Amino acid sequence: MPETVAYIVRPAEGGIKSHVLTLINGLDRSKFEPVLICPPDTSWAKEANCRVIRLNLVGEIRPWRDFWTAVRLRFILWRIKPSVLHIHSTKAGLVGRLAVAMMRRRPKVILTVHSFVFDERVGKWRRRLVPRIERRLLRYTDRIVAVSQALRDELVSEMGLRPEKIQVIYNGIEFTPYIGPKPHEGIRIGTVARLAPQKGVDHFLRAAALVKKRFPEAEFKVIGDGPNRYWLDMIVREHGLEDCVEFMGFRRDALQVAAGWDVFVLASTRETFGLALAEAMSQGVPVVASDIGGIPEIVDGETTGLLAEVGNAEDFAENICRLLEDPELAGRIGKAGNEFVRASFTSEGMMEEIQGLYERQTPNVEQEGEQERE
Repeated sequence: MPETVAYIVRPAEGGIKSHVLTLINGLDRSKFEPVLICPPDTSWAKEANCRVIRLNLVGEIRPWRDFWTAVRLRFILWRIKPSVLHIHSTKAGLVGRLAVAMMRRRPKVILTVHSFVFDERVGKWRRRLVPRIERRLLRYTDRIVAVSQALRDELVSEMGLRPEKIQVIYNGIEFTPYIGPKPHEGIRIGTVARLAPQKGVDHFLRAAALVKKRFPEAEFKVIGDGPNRYWLDMIVREHGLEDCVEFMGFRRDALQVAAGWDVFVLASTRETFGLALAEAMSQGVPVVASDIGGIPEIVDGETTGLLAEVGNAEDFAENICRLLEDPELAGRIGKAGNEFVRASFTSEGMMEEIQGLYERQTPNVEQEGEQERE
């Protein structure tokens, strides 16, 4: 009989959504039976070909409510008896492992961390408290999966977690067939990102104003939505870009649209992997991206794409113009990027590694783990 694997997610879209759906729909059903545990308003749950159990798990920290959510989750886990509990994101990791701590018969626990825990907005008290909590919860965690080496390094250096507990498994992409360059008039430069501060769309727009001076016919596309839309509209007006910037909103066909661009830009100020970046590269689109986080693990700065200083609109503009002025260079970079991501970030490769974790024998989690260092 297939072993049950339970997946727990907080409210999530974007990369986490794509990742979890790829895992569930790619699972070997002769060995594993997936169950998705997610908030009631998770609209994409219907895309998962599996049983869905609703749990009122909110994104922000609410101690009392989170405790009772963990109690409810403990009952769910007792009822479905999973062999593996695969948790996604830090918040779900808190609630999920609290539930496991209450159980006598504990499943194997895998936590995938998708994003950096700290940024410049995090206060000193949280920087001290969160690592302490994570080290305590580590005894209820068989394996932590980081989606990039940069993220693994932060979990070790900033959180004080044991490096032998953490494994890097890159996000896998379900590649669509390579379309190749689409003939079109004019110049199209774009980004696919949530309109949130860490995605750096403001830097992309400021770079667009500089590129426009050298390439007046250039058009700039932004696919995505989010809380920063009004502020970004102000930047467009401030730089007189109303006639050349198009906010396209959320698009299910984002990859197909981006495949027709001359340059793809990702100006994030924090990024663990860059799924949209890798997808654009899979279509042979030359890219310019921030030299930060896990991005250099995809873009090397010379062969597979160009890197720009974080937050430096002039550097981004210069690199974009370099590709526009040298079609031969742009073609080489697009081809190399396409070959690299299609060889390195396949969903099949990711599934093989993840299912290997599910199958691997580990010490019984019912026994108390080693006391983690404070």
